[in-house]
Amino acid sequence: MAKNNNELDQISTTDKLKAFKALKDAGLRVEMSSSGVPTVVCESADLISKDTKNVRKILKEIRYNGSFGVRAPRKSDQISVDENKETPDAAQALTA
Repeated sequence: MAKNNNELDQISTTDKLKAFKALKDAGLRVEMSSSGVPTVVCESADLISKDTKNVRKILKEIRYNGSFGVRAPRKSDQISVDENKETPDAAQALTA
């Protein structure tokens, strides 16, 4: 039991960044939480269990045994996505 506690205490920022990069390279939308935990943002709340399995598999491959998160999009996330979708159309209207 003490060995596991020591291993968890020794998870460094570098390990978290490696996990972040591995998840990002897998095509997932990833952010770092305020505590420095890599967090995957799902496309919808229905996909959380599916994405959690995928994240565990990816992190197991790189031997990351630290904390990670999976969450559904917030309303503020959805607003920023909608604004980004409208931006190219607005740019085309200005150039036409």
